[in-house]
Amino acid sequence: MTLFKTVDATELQARKTAAEEQFRGRKSGIDHFAGNDPVTGRPVGGYVEGGIEAVLVKYAEDLIPVYVEYTTKGYTLTSVGVVSINSSTWEIYMNRPAEQVKPLLDAILQKVEDDYIAEIEVYNNAIVDKAVAEQLAMAERREAKELEEATKARRERIESEVRQGLKAPDLTKPKSGKK
Repeated sequence: MTLFKTVDATELQARKTAAEEQFRGRKSGIDHFAGNDPVTGRPVGGYVEGGIEAVLVKYAEDLIPVYVEYTTKGYTLTSVGVVSINSSTWEIYMNRPAEQVKPLLDAILQKVEDDYIAEIEVYNNAIVDKAVAEQLAMAERREAKELEEATKARRERIESEVRQGLKAPDLTKPKSGKK
């Protein structure tokens, strides 16, 4: 068994399926919460791509001609259909044609795969970094212990040389003689 992660095809496919469902269910256009400002953390608006296009129709008499025009271009009506924005303006929610969706979806799925592989690489690199740090710490502790033992042995050797040189009296033998 290895500690390293590898690419799991089922997990990758699940992530791709989720990304595709999110793309197909998202309306193309301006999203006021598309991203976050890294400094303040507040939402930042931006343009998002999606599988649904909201076609603005300003007059009721234009609903059918606009619908026919977009269906001839390959668009299909969503389950939401026509939504009234106010008394005289509507939006027709239509699925984008496959030739528009395919390149966008391919780019999104490639990004999902790249992000997944990058996530695995970060995880594996973290394991290697942790193992290296543990090995270094163990080597430093071993070296510190060896240095401490060498210092202690050197001190004992020097102390014995000094005692020999000064001929310190042996206090363990009692003195013989008168009191």
